[in-house]
Amino acid sequence: MLRGIYSRPDSEGLFWRKVKKTGSCWVWLAAKDRKGYGRFSVNGRLVQAHRFAYELLVGPIPEGLTIDHLCRNCSCVNPKHLEPVSVRINILRGNGNAAKNAQVIHCPQGHPYDMFNTYNRISKQSRECRICNSRRSQNSKRKW
Repeated sequence: MLRGIYSRPDSEGLFWRKVKKTGSCWVWLAAKDRKGYGRFSVNGRLVQAHRFAYELLVGPIPEGLTIDHLCRNCSCVNPKHLEPVSVRINILRGNGNAAKNAQVIHCPQGHPYDMFNTYNRISKQSRECRICNSRRSQNSKRKW
């Protein structure tokens, strides 16, 4: 399609001009969002560069899955570093609070966070130890 007197390059060609292939990561050099993920315009629609690369070189991203950067470099578009996973898996593999909290396997008093000793409080988005909770309850009853 022509724009004025200049022809518009295809999306794939334009994409590759904005990628620098290093030893392992393929770094996106153009626009990025505030989290560092590459942004790319395709037919007037803004898409994430890593998703475009995955679909271009591997195929469609399965429904309900998101792309995880195995290299932890959010500006990387190398499909060997990208894996479709559930949102939950992607979050747990990350460095955020949810991932850090999931790695904690004992309460501050040393009791295990397991299926028998843990309350999962969805409203508080936290875990509570049943043993500690029971002791707190007993101590408050003694005060009365």
